[in-house]
Amino acid sequence: MKKYDIIVIGSGCGLIVAEAASAKGWKTALIEKDYIGGTCLNVGCIPSKMLISPADIIYEISRSKRLGIEASINNIDFQSIITRTAFTIKGYRNKLHRSLLRLPGVDLFEGVAKFSADYTIEVAGETIQAERIVIACGTRPFIPDEALVGEEGFLTTDNLLELEQIPESIIIAGGGYVACEYAHFFSAMGSRVVVLEMTDRLLSSEEPEISMLVEKTLKKVADIHTSEKIEKIEKTKSGWNVATSAVQSGAKNNFDASHVLLALGRRSNTDLLDIANTAIETDDKGYVVVDKYLETNKPGIYAIGDVNGVQMFRHAANYEADIVFHNMAHGLSEEHKKVPVSYTAMPRAVFTRPQVAAVGLTEAEAKKHYKPISQITHFYETAKGEAIQERDGFIKVVFDEETRRILGCHIAGPQAPTLIQEAVNAMTLDGKPDLIHHSVHIHPALSEVISLAFSGI
Repeated sequence: MKKYDIIVIGSGCGLIVAEAASAKGWKTALIEKDYIGGTCLNVGCIPSKMLISPADIIYEISRSKRLGIEASINNIDFQSIITRTAFTIKGYRNKLHRSLLRLPGVDLFEGVAKFSADYTIEVAGETIQAERIVIACGTRPFIPDEALVGEEGFLTTDNLLELEQIPESIIIAGGGYVACEYAHFFSAMGSRVVVLEMTDRLLSSEEPEISMLVEKTLKKVADIHTSEKIEKIEKTKSGWNVATSAVQSGAKNNFDASHVLLALGRRSNTDLLDIANTAIETDDKGYVVVDKYLETNKPGIYAIGDVNGVQMFRHAANYEADIVFHNMAHGLSEEHKKVPVSYTAMPRAVFTRPQVAAVGLTEAEAKKHYKPISQITHFYETAKGEAIQERDGFIKVVFDEETRRILGCHIAGPQAPTLIQEAVNAMTLDGKPDLIHHSVHIHPALSEVISLAFSGI
């Protein structure tokens, strides 16, 4: 049996902890069941944005007439886009793997971690122990019928990069972030796209105004159906059939396509860990329950990233990794006390058409605890917004009537994931809008829409 100062399960955000532990001189075990780099690097946010970048250009070309430009697309080399993405991801992954092997004091175990007791893990034929364990094993796509996996034309984010040609048609099951991003991508590539969502709107966790604009825009290139519950997914001779029922009326519908992409959310990987052999608490969906310090009910065992089910974004996971290492390394000293996690200013983004970004509470969420006021500012109210003829994009700000502090900021339009950063910074500091509207913004630049949006608070 090998004993370590720390065991880290998962090499996505877990790699940050392993690197910090190595720098501190801790004997470290890092366990990875798949590829180094985790979901984000290999099948998640990085490859998806590499695919979506060409789609963004196609989207802008399709809108160029508003600026007096008649443009057309002669050819889309889908295989080149896929190959370039896969090649780049492999390069990143190999570079990470090489650097990991050079980390002093770090042993890499390639295999599935299995708990045999609270602080004991079986992996790759060995038994290892540590008083500090970080669970960062992530999630995987939720698939209601595992028998479908491996069938030709059945896609999840895990195998999408294996496509060799543009799907003639594709049904996207789901209406969240992944579904909206890939509806944008595949429609831009030339596929006939059908989106099926069970709730009454796309991006149902975002502001209703955001959902309305995204749905309005995607409907120009995709067949969008909300309030449709998926009953059955079947392989057919010509492709795939998805049977649904209307949520309200119960009316039956059928949709056919050459491919189907499941974007129905994620499921925790804790079932792979034999976590039932421990006293570590999980919720009814298998996510590891953590306290405000990201520690489980077992002292010294922490959970970060998607596996705790709190904020399922890579930037959130990276932030959690830093918090956890601080708490493990310094939290017990008088000088450095444990630091609680805070998601007040945790941003999120959707790279669809139009781009979406948000931070903080929606207006509906704010009403549960505050007296919120909201105001909407349109991109065209600024010189740059008018210059690019952006007629639909807007910013919705939610703030507290009494304190005038920012409760939330929600953007739909060009460069939304970049523009949101000013609101994130203001909320991180003191939540007041002064930092934004008292700062000088370049004129004419799109950033002026942020200044304008917060000027009335």
